[in-house]
Amino acid sequence: MALRRSRGLTDTPQPHAMAKPAARLLLFLICLATLLGNVGCQEAPDPTPTATATITRTPTITPTPTITPTPTPTQTTTPAFTITRPPTNTPTVTRTPLRTLSPTPTPSQVPLRPAVLFSYTDNFGRPVDWSYHHVTEVGFNRLDEANHLWAFMAFQLMDRAIHQRNFTFLGEKITVYYLHVAHEFNGTLIPMQLVLGGTPGANVPISDIPAGGTAYLQVQIRDSSQPFSPRRTHHEANLAYEQRETTYPLMFIKELQALLPTLPDELIVLANHPILFPPDHWPQIKLDMRRVTYLAARYQPFFDIDAYSRLANQSDFAYALRDYLLDNQPMPFGLYAYSSQTLIIITGDQ
Repeated sequence: MALRRSRGLTDTPQPHAMAKPAARLLLFLICLATLLGNVGCQEAPDPTPTATATITRTPTITPTPTITPTPTPTQTTTPAFTITRPPTNTPTVTRTPLRTLSPTPTPSQVPLRPAVLFSYTDNFGRPVDWSYHHVTEVGFNRLDEANHLWAFMAFQLMDRAIHQRNFTFLGEKITVYYLHVAHEFNGTLIPMQLVLGGTPGANVPISDIPAGGTAYLQVQIRDSSQPFSPRRTHHEANLAYEQRETTYPLMFIKELQALLPTLPDELIVLANHPILFPPDHWPQIKLDMRRVTYLAARYQPFFDIDAYSRLANQSDFAYALRDYLLDNQPMPFGLYAYSSQTLIIITGDQ
């Protein structure tokens, strides 16, 4: 029995003896798994360097900022030159008109050809001679002082030319066109200018006057057989243009210039124009002078214009002419200019 037990002990496989190979196998598998795990952990870092390599490559794109500064200096320097050039041209532009306005007019040498007086009377029977004048309109203020005055005046034409001079109004030059005439004041024949009109600019020849109101004047040529009524002529010549255009037509100044030498020696020139203006009309008159140069030329003799081109007062000539026309006061000697809104030329037989 003891023998059998010992055989049984030797012949029958023991449980822990069988477990040794299994434990070895398990240990081998664990070691193999550990080895494989280590290998996997060593190869996993490979993507990381490549990722960092790609990240480090992106800074190589940074040369793009270095491209943008390059056009910037060229764009800023180019306008700088174009901006600095125009100021150098500005003085040349301002100098040009000053040179054209600066020349002083040279008087034209025109031979004298004084008109010859002939016997002629107006509708009142008054002789029309070199001293003739007739008040065509007058008004008074509350102090009974004349402040609105028109008059026809007769003149002796001294030559057959239209002369010109310059004057400045509101900083602008105006060429004034006038006739060389004379009027007899209290027995003394005084040379005068009879202003016909004006045009913008200095020393503008009559042939260069631009088309428009400055190129025209209101003229009527009559012969000695036609009567002359100063008041009726004043009324008709101041009607609306549609009502007077056939009786008192407008004439180009250059046409009058061509006509004057053809007129006979016997002729009388009569001109009608306002002399005094109510003070409340002065702002409108200044506005008219600013807009219409021939009105500036005609109104100038009757106003004192200060350094700021303001109508400071009526001129001494206007007040002296008022006293002469209304009260027969003596006229001081001087160089005067009268103006013509309506020009009447009466010719004699010769």
